Amino acid sequence: MTATDLLKPGQWYDDETYYQILLVAPRQKITEGKYIEATIVTKKRGEFKKYFLDKKTQQNLRDYSPINDDINHQSIACYLPSLGVVFPKVFIDALFIEKSSQNHSIEINNFYEPIRTLLHTRKISQLIAKTWHCYIKAKTSDLWYEFVHGKWNDIDSDILDGLIAREIFFFAQKSSPDNFVPNNLDTYYPLNNKSNQKTRFLILPSSKAWQGITLSLLMAGQAYYEIEQDGETYYHQICQPILSTGEIVHKYGIEVTFNKFEGDIKELKVDPGNSSIAYQATIPYPPIPSEINLSLENITKWSQAKDEDGDFPFYQKNEDDQSYLIGVEYFSPPYPYIPLSCT
Repeated sequence: MTATDLLKPGQWYDDETYYQILLVAPRQKITEGKYIEATIVTKKRGEFKKYFLDKKTQQNLRDYSPINDDINHQSIACYLPSLGVVFPKVFIDALFIEKSSQNHSIEINNFYEPIRTLLHTRKISQLIAKTWHCYIKAKTSDLWYEFVHGKWNDIDSDILDGLIAREIFFFAQKSSPDNFVPNNLDTYYPLNNKSNQKTRFLILPSSKAWQGITLSLLMAGQAYYEIEQDGETYYHQICQPILSTGEIVHKYGIEVTFNKFEGDIKELKVDPGNSSIAYQATIPYPPIPSEINLSLENITKWSQAKDEDGDFPFYQKNEDDQSYLIGVEYFSPPYPYIPLSCT
């Protein structure tokens, strides 16, 4: 963000503040190896109040705390800016046990930030595993044909989400978005003209994050596709938020590598105050290992593992009373060949 884009306290909730989402649709002309059409939609937050979420997305976001400007929390605007991953309230209560204390620096610096970063790594690794699981399932049935030919209504949303996310991993590396709304990019330029100030919480073309904008928006939960229900258009979120809007705008640019199983983060040299990010994160997306090295059962178990309880829990609990402990367990996959993320 530039000096003209500085946000005043609370301005990120303002209806006049600009945000962007990724809108994905089937490609009209079938092109081998490229099956989605990606559009970056940039609008004022107030305009996204008209973008209503489908019931499945509302259910998936029930643990996220929306802004109460929509009584039923039904629109995309309620979840802008994105929170990224969230902790259960009971875990937060356990972490900040001294309720009367006004200074939580110890808890934040020693536990909150490190554990949140580890949750990032888990979620990204699970997302990669989900795309593998969904692709294998689709290729062994008619679902892949339906996906390639744009018959998305015939595919279960969980499988469709994984197939689209897989395409975004590929898309982010080799293609720029197909379309922009508005198509004149007036909301982005001129970037430094003080006479044309706009309040924006966006990845700008001048940022090093722009090249990986499709994957960044997916990671922030700001990626959707349209569905028709009862003659109305609704928006389905492809992936629950992992990174926050602030993290994809200010902190991380994202790129993909196809020949590694481990990610990497590189600090960038940028001019202070300019519109860019501090780190370039490289996320591994290697070919799916053969059945000999990694079974579909293992991929599925990791991709669907719950954060609490089950085989691979993230949170540690006291065995006696099941209260939260301040520590984590499975922040990386228990199986070899499933990629580790880079955060």
